[in-house]
Amino acid sequence: MPKQILIAYGSRYGSTAEIARAMAETFKKEGLEPQVLDLEQTKQKQWPSLTSFDGLVIGSGIKIGRWTRQATKFLQTHADEIKTLKSKGLIVGVFVSCGLASTPGKQDEARQTYVKKILDDVSMSGAVDISDAFGGVYDLSSSSPMGFLDKRMLSLGAKQMSKDGVTLTEGARNDLRDWDQIRAFVEHFAQLVKAGI
Repeated sequence: MPKQILIAYGSRYGSTAEIARAMAETFKKEGLEPQVLDLEQTKQKQWPSLTSFDGLVIGSGIKIGRWTRQATKFLQTHADEIKTLKSKGLIVGVFVSCGLASTPGKQDEARQTYVKKILDDVSMSGAVDISDAFGGVYDLSSSSPMGFLDKRMLSLGAKQMSKDGVTLTEGARNDLRDWDQIRAFVEHFAQLVKAGI
């Protein structure tokens, strides 16, 4: 029977959700059985038991420097259980999708600011096998699902990014995620699960 992986994520506008679905496809190619859990759309009482899984990947989009509410709640609720299961062989990965990681040379800063900090806050730093910060999507198109205020904030962020050397197309959906980086994260995670370490 294939080893089971839970990908639990919080996504506001779809970028992190797309990453989670792409991760699931790569896990399938690696011979693992992924289950994708949208924490923003699934009530807490419907979250699956973590004891059923060999691997757990937790991800969140970042807005105004914060994880999504439900992804944060998932970490806080399950921190002690994850540490216990980790001692029994659970492999744990954490990722974020954010604008800061889209800027060349700022991925380490994004990892420190948005991954390490939250793991420290829930005393889980030692329970994570692999973590990373991926770029995000700057949807400046008219069909963007964002409201006016969010679009305004995104536009201001886009101006700052252009000062940092990131070229964005006005009026378009700008995908700044590095899919090779995401695939490498999943493949590394899959190898850890298969090795059972």
